[in-house]
Amino acid sequence: MHIEYKVTNDNNNQKVSQILKNHLKFSRGEIRRIKRCAGLMVNDQAVRLNSLVKEGDLIRVNFQDDNDQPVIPQDIPLNILFEDEHILVVNKPFNMLVHPLSYHVLNTLANGVIYHWQLQGHNSKFRSVNRLDKDTSGVILIAKSSYICHQLSEQMKKGICRREYLAVVHNRITMNSGILDFPIGWPNNDSLVFGVTSQGKEAITHFTVIQRFASGSLVKLRLETGRTHQIRVHMRHFGHPLMGDELYGGSLELIHRQALHSWHLEFNHPVTKKNMQLEAPLPADMTSLIHELKSLRKFFP
Repeated sequence: MHIEYKVTNDNNNQKVSQILKNHLKFSRGEIRRIKRCAGLMVNDQAVRLNSLVKEGDLIRVNFQDDNDQPVIPQDIPLNILFEDEHILVVNKPFNMLVHPLSYHVLNTLANGVIYHWQLQGHNSKFRSVNRLDKDTSGVILIAKSSYICHQLSEQMKKGICRREYLAVVHNRITMNSGILDFPIGWPNNDSLVFGVTSQGKEAITHFTVIQRFASGSLVKLRLETGRTHQIRVHMRHFGHPLMGDELYGGSLELIHRQALHSWHLEFNHPVTKKNMQLEAPLPADMTSLIHELKSLRKFFP
């Protein structure tokens, strides 16, 4: 993997390190890593970070593979929405962890991704830019290098990377749309779940009602922040817990996992600068849930 940058007149007679920092937005850690790995070239010649460049020069940064791969490769089918040299976007099924845990080292998304990459002759660490709970399905953005991960993480912080979810919640929401702005944290020292608390961190969720049923609502949600269990906590606090979310007050009567799906992800490609919009269709269990709610006698359009 590599990225290239053609020096412009504005960069004439600058150090390579200045261009890496100011124009390509490399972090200090990444610049140190490039120095250690000797992965820097100008016009196909190896150079130092303090080398000066002139207009028209072509800077190339080669990313080194990660040799200390901690994840066990495992042949797991992946629903790939997009892949190129720098990023991978996958539609994660529910009932699958994203990362291995000490007591759960196999059958995670990371195991399948590492196996997929090694088949391609690529050895990189698993770096997910966004995260989903085990029982939340949908779009996961994965970076193939620490540089790309850093760029995408910055987009997350600045709100350039937009995440939208679909959820089926209990009870009819009377408002068509709104903003849930409630801090999230541990309500007390003995708490086993997150909650809305004045001592928590800022958390903002935008919601729009897509459809109402006799006993529930289909809602589109957009995250402005990314707190753990943010949607689940906010919707419970709002009086509309997710169906199937027993941990946060939902019922398992119609679905046996939280009815939450990451359906849309928008970001700017860190290398091509292209605006990327990727969507994952609703999984079968949530589609069946919606059909079931529609079939109830007291259905409201």
